[in-house]
Amino acid sequence: MEQRSSILRWVLIAVAVWLAWTYLPKLWGGGSNAATDSQPIPQVTPVTPPGARAPETMCTINGDRFTAELTTQGASLKHLLLSGQHYMDKGAPVDLVTTPDHESKRPLRMVWRGPGVQPDGTAQVQYDEFDWKLEKSDGKECVFTYADDRVELRKVVRADDRPFELAVEATVKNIAQDKKKHALSVVASAWRYKAEVESHLGRQSPFVTSVECLDDGKMKRMHESDFAPKDFSKPGYENGWFVQRGDVSFASVSNFYFSQALVGVQPAASSCLMQVDERTGGGLDGAFYQSRLAWDARELAPGESATYRLTAFLGPKERDVLASAAGGKAHLSDLVDLGYFSIIAKYLLQYLVWLHSKVGNWGIAIILMTVSVRFILFPLTWKSIQSGFQMRRLKPEIDAINAKYKDDAQGKNVATMDLWKKHKVNPLGGCLPAIFQMPVWWALYTSLQTAVELYHTPFLYFPDLSAPDPYYVLPIVLGGTMILQQKIMPMQMDPTQQKMMTFVMPAVFTVMMLFLPSGLAVYMLTNSVLGIVQQLAIEKYWSRKSPPVAPGITVQDKPKS
Repeated sequence: MEQRSSILRWVLIAVAVWLAWTYLPKLWGGGSNAATDSQPIPQVTPVTPPGARAPETMCTINGDRFTAELTTQGASLKHLLLSGQHYMDKGAPVDLVTTPDHESKRPLRMVWRGPGVQPDGTAQVQYDEFDWKLEKSDGKECVFTYADDRVELRKVVRADDRPFELAVEATVKNIAQDKKKHALSVVASAWRYKAEVESHLGRQSPFVTSVECLDDGKMKRMHESDFAPKDFSKPGYENGWFVQRGDVSFASVSNFYFSQALVGVQPAASSCLMQVDERTGGGLDGAFYQSRLAWDARELAPGESATYRLTAFLGPKERDVLASAAGGKAHLSDLVDLGYFSIIAKYLLQYLVWLHSKVGNWGIAIILMTVSVRFILFPLTWKSIQSGFQMRRLKPEIDAINAKYKDDAQGKNVATMDLWKKHKVNPLGGCLPAIFQMPVWWALYTSLQTAVELYHTPFLYFPDLSAPDPYYVLPIVLGGTMILQQKIMPMQMDPTQQKMMTFVMPAVFTVMMLFLPSGLAVYMLTNSVLGIVQQLAIEKYWSRKSPPVAPGITVQDKPKS
């Protein structure tokens, strides 16, 4: 039975390592986003009117906590700059548009020739890319127009009353002599180099990007790996796009901290198209991420017009902001990916935000949240430490049984089982509570890993809770406390296993924490210190209540009390 307990212990360790290897970053990986400073974004051949394009004219919108810059080339976003010191990066505002020189991929570009519209004389709009005319620019609203012998287009983009939001309205009028068709879709997009999204020395990159769609109340989130050629024959894929049809709430492109989300207002959108288009060659290695909010094809009679209204959210995934974004009815809070234990993580994050509202400091809020979770899980911790203490008390008798039955494995197991039964000891009592606590600890990890509230937030001596400790102090102290915790109350195992648990595992976690966000290190260090305090307190209590068994007494010889 002792062997079985040891095997179970190693299985649990293997599961923990597998989870860390799978869901935490790889230990070696790509670098930074420096490539974006020197390498151009790959170009795509546009479909444009014949002749030279006109020089672009810019229009600026000063919204709530952002500045948007739109261009007459596509009437689309060229820059979306976030306001405030919190969203400064290397002295410059964070720009959510990562495709500024790529007209066909810019956010808020409108595509009028969607599914159901043939590229022939029946199409209302002949081109995918063309120059608009800027009719109005007053700092709060941009009005663009376009006209040819078939169509008159009018696109109005203005700052909404809520943070990080733009209200968009587009009107299409058929001025041809016969019926024409159009099928509108609006683009959310991002470009990321492979080096940006790869893990880096133990940390999963916050630039890992996904394309998303909330359809009929269900979130569909897809990554680059979902768009390999082998996938295109599966249901849902059409011409390299994954298409969701139904009651579409929003289409979006997101990374850990920021998102572009498009919400249909009137009429409601009929579908959501998602694509990750990988590009390699010519010194370039990355992918375009696109989500499109789309409406069904519509035919207009001569002189008839149609109007489409939508809301665009382009900003950080702050929980309180998302709760009320787009009027609060589009469920943009689902943009935050909290993993498998999202139900637990959701409430932990709400509690963290509430604590911050009371204490005004995110580092202290993390510490208080960790203390609170420790307090709630104390009954499980009590059982786990109690079980370990009981096992240690029986070590003299276990050693005696091992010596007596050293050549009789079956007799050793029977005697050990009798001993545990007599003292009402469950050999798995120290493992099961830890298993039950794992969903909570994992939810805490994902909560802090994705919390944009920690982005560029200073605490103590380090400048950013979302970045690694620049001086590696917290990880080293954390490793020391983990070793101390094992020394205070070691598990009963052979010397090799004991060294593994005492030194190797803390060393592994220390190396990982060197490159993980400081907010996680604050949580883990606080949790480790609280664990030591609880161990000492519970062990002191049980030492008084149950004096240790004298060494050398066997099961058969032990006097009755």
